[in-house]
Order: sequence, then C-alpha cells, then structure tokens
Amino acid sequence: MPKNKVLIISGPTASGKSKAALELAVCLRGQGIKAEIISADSAQVYRYMDLGTDKLKPEDRQGISHHLIDIVNPDQHFDAELFRGLAGREIDRINQDRGLPILVGGTGFWIHALLYGLFPGPARSAEVREELKKTASEKGTQHLHAQLSAIDPESAQRIHPNDLFRLVRALEVYQLTGKSLTEHFKSQQKEKAFNALYFALNLDRNILYERIGRRVDEMMAGGFLGEVRKLRETGYGPELVSQKIIGYQQLHEHLDGVITLEQAIHAIKAETRHYARRQLIWLRKEKDVSWLDMIKGYDKIMEKARGFIG
Repeated sequence: MPKNKVLIISGPTASGKSKAALELAVCLRGQGIKAEIISADSAQVYRYMDLGTDKLKPEDRQGISHHLIDIVNPDQHFDAELFRGLAGREIDRINQDRGLPILVGGTGFWIHALLYGLFPGPARSAEVREELKKTASEKGTQHLHAQLSAIDPESAQRIHPNDLFRLVRALEVYQLTGKSLTEHFKSQQKEKAFNALYFALNLDRNILYERIGRRVDEMMAGGFLGEVRKLRETGYGPELVSQKIIGYQQLHEHLDGVITLEQAIHAIKAETRHYARRQLIWLRKEKDVSWLDMIKGYDKIMEKARGFIG
C-alpha cells in the first residue's frame, strides 16, 4: 500500500478551490501541522501570466508555501508527465518532513496521471504529427476535434477544440496504436501511487456561472488586457500553446483586430463556462471522490482532513 499521503481539492473553475486549500492549510498550521500547497493547474505553471490564470498573489498566501506555480516561461513546453514527476517529488518531500501536501487545481487529467500514472505511449512520429498539423492549418483545429470526437468522445470532452498540441497527440496515439487514449487509460493498472483523500467542490450551476462572470469582469478591471499586451511585446505571441488558454486567446484575437473587446469578454465568459462543464464531466468519472457543496461543505473538509492525518 502507498505510504505517502496527499489531500486533493479539485472542482470546476471559480468553485473556490484555492481559497479552501489556503484556509485548510492555515487552520492546520494553527494546530501545529505543517501543510504546503501544490498547484495542479496547467495555466499557473507559466510565468508572467497572473491575472488570466487567477494566481493568488504571494502576499496573500499567508505564509503557506505554494509549489509548481511560475516554473516555466510561456514559450516552454510543460505536460502531465513533467507535472507528475515534479508533484510526486514535492509530495514525497513534504511527507518526509511530517507535513501534509495539499494538491489543488482543476486540471483533472494531471491529477489522474499523478495518482495512476501515464500509459507508455508510442514515441512521437514526426511524419504523423506534420500531417495532422497540416490538416489543422488547412481545415482548422475544429476539424481535428471532430475526428477525435468520432474515435474517442471522452478525450474530446476533455481537450479543447483549439488545443492543437493535445489534439495532435491524441490522434497520433490512435493512428500509431489503433487504440484511443481512453482505451489506453482504462487498460492501466488502477492502484494509486499515493494515499489520497480526494475532494471535488461544486456549486449550484447558476451560482457557479455568476461567479465565473464576476471573475472575468474583475480580471479585466485589474488589467488583464495590459497583461496580454505585455506578453506580446515580450515575444510571447498568440501562436504559443500557452496563449491558447481561455482568456489569452480571445484577447489576442481582439488585439489582432479579429473581434471587439466586448466580443472577447463575452467569449471568455462563454468558454470558461464550457470549460467548467468539462471539468465536472471529468471529475464525475473519477473514483473515490468526495463531492462537497462549497456553500455548505467546508467543515467536512476539515473533519475528514483531521481523520486522514491520523
């Protein structure tokens, strides 16, 4: 049985994950238990992308250590395999130091990869990848997404239609092995690598959507458009994978004159709502997840956390 413990807090965007994790860590510290937070957010790994990824400012972290935030530049590659290695080492270190690692974030695939590993997929094929990229260039990434939906609906729900990198990899794996990503994952050994207490936060759909809209408005009021301008001036343009993240892509389109600012804001809110739905779909398929309504359920996190620590 795995010995290392990790408490996981996930859920859709704007459900209050970061706040819950920080409050838990502060409360545990008050009881003499060291807790550190590890981010499982595929957007917060990038430096210089703060407003659009809703990072908690260092001065607001109340002295709680946060890890795997601001670790690569926007033009550098980062994926689930790299996350798994880095997060695993942080969990081991915190456990050895008699602390509790709190993993928090909405990138469900990364959390799954940490707990269950990644299947030994085929080596990348330059020929297949170039052909798929050529198709995307000629017909758009939506065409690749439609192909993926036909062969692997579950992965298509998880991967955004504009995420060229992950669409190419999913289709590449299918072409090289004859099996979809979902089939590969289901054939994996399902013994967890860690002793995990896994929470998923949820809210009434109307409340969640209202919070998403308010968050986008706050990002814009805080200077999100200026952040995207600065990224472009620094050389981090809209062609990068990091700039396909919701919010950044739409504001790049506005700066390129494709859409108005009002249209961009509307699109950001709509795409974020769609993303929240995909996160919920993913989480509902995960095993051993305790669902909590964040309006009522915070005390349950504390209660279960104390028992988990032992």
